Amino acid sequence: MGSGSRDLDASDLTRYVSVALAALAYGAMVSGAINPWARPRPGQELMQLRTSFRARILLYRWYLLLILGIFLGVRLLPGTWTTEGADVVSLLLVAGWLLFPVSYTFTDRGVGLHTGRFWTWDSFEAYRRAGGVVQLRSSERGDVSLYLNNAQQQAILPLLRRHVAQRR
Repeated sequence: MGSGSRDLDASDLTRYVSVALAALAYGAMVSGAINPWARPRPGQELMQLRTSFRARILLYRWYLLLILGIFLGVRLLPGTWTTEGADVVSLLLVAGWLLFPVSYTFTDRGVGLHTGRFWTWDSFEAYRRAGGVVQLRSSERGDVSLYLNNAQQQAILPLLRRHVAQRR
């Protein structure tokens, strides 16, 4: 190519791909909880519980492992496989997102994670409490884990008994 531009070689391409994969994982992590175009939650809001830092780490653990794996993996390979500073910027973005307050919203129609995903009570057959987790069990889709401390679990037990336990 002419006039000062250079050809894109394999190491440049892998740098851009690794940064793009990390950005995609970060975007998926954020979009799971935040949806600026979300419709209002169905039903009447009954309760809103903020998640703890530990709960946010558990909520986003697969995304965090993916982002960390991308940047640690390419660091272990010989040569330069990432854009200088991209791993630090990505880790700062992840740390910032983990500090962002996220909450569960409980309505008379279901439960939602911040302004992202919403699950109706009809989609659950049973619930189970174990340690810091309330697991809402579904036969058709995967189970939903709500990471709540003991006081928060006690607060939602009447809702779970009313809306989920009646179908056992």
